[in-house]
Amino acid sequence: MEFKDVLAREHATRKFTDQRVSEKTVRKVIEEAQRTPSLLNSQPWRIYVAEGEVAKAIRKEHEEKTLANEEPHEEFDSLLKVEWDTFPSKNMATMSETLDYFLRGETDDFDQAQLKLFNAPVIVFLTIPKQSPAWSIFDLGGFSQTLMLAANNRGLSTMPAHAFVKYPEVIRKYLNIPEDETIGIGLGYPNKKATINDYKSKRVPLDEILKIKKNL
Repeated sequence: MEFKDVLAREHATRKFTDQRVSEKTVRKVIEEAQRTPSLLNSQPWRIYVAEGEVAKAIRKEHEEKTLANEEPHEEFDSLLKVEWDTFPSKNMATMSETLDYFLRGETDDFDQAQLKLFNAPVIVFLTIPKQSPAWSIFDLGGFSQTLMLAANNRGLSTMPAHAFVKYPEVIRKYLNIPEDETIGIGLGYPNKKATINDYKSKRVPLDEILKIKKNL
């Protein structure tokens, strides 16, 4: 696939089909993501993949805990407790408004998608040791993006979401992950009939984030 086409496909997919993703494809995607550079070639990431019955069990327990109104206790900072700067806060508010308008009364579909972890047939959990510098978090972000682009190049869609890591004890129960921090990414084939998959968030104008200086 042309790189411009891979970029065009890159957006959050909020509802996947039940179509199975082959283990060979998952392995190739992760192998390609390993090309991500890291500080001093530290490669701090580890990858844990849930698929099949394990992915179903994780989705089921997530739904049960959410319906029971159990408070999230993710290991990264809680989204609600982070003090966001004005610029990202404005962007998040804009997305919230445009998403509400786009769904026009179909917000239940959005909520149901999160409740069921987007029906993701494959969930990839990425970890770094807790004793990691900020550079490793930067490296993990690069790995995550490379993984998502590699998945898109192979016809898959992706969903990086806070929902996957709301209840870390569920993840560890099924995947035997050590006491590390985790980021979850859903992989699968998009449900083309789901309206929520048609929404694409806008990007701010380039000149709002880019400054180029040529002369002294």
